[in-house]
Amino acid sequence: MLGEPLSLCDEAPAGGAWWHSAASHPSLPRGAFEVAGEPLGSMEELLFGPADEADGQLNLFGGLRRAMAKCGYRDLKEFQKVGLVLDR
Repeated sequence: MLGEPLSLCDEAPAGGAWWHSAASHPSLPRGAFEVAGEPLGSMEELLFGPADEADGQLNLFGGLRRAMAKCGYRDLKEFQKVGLVLDR
């Protein structure tokens, strides 16, 4: 799930190329091969910020922290203990 976002950092291998996970196979990479656009910054900026724009491509951990806070959770351990409700 993080293949595309991580391909946008300066340190990305293969110049940011990545295999999309749709229709994947354990031994044959059948998904779509894509090359990311221009690098957005370093891996540290991508994961920890600061973000220059509000499009959500930088500061991934800050975005996760904010989303969890909006749902009322302080940390991942508390979030993992949440009971699921399935509605059919």
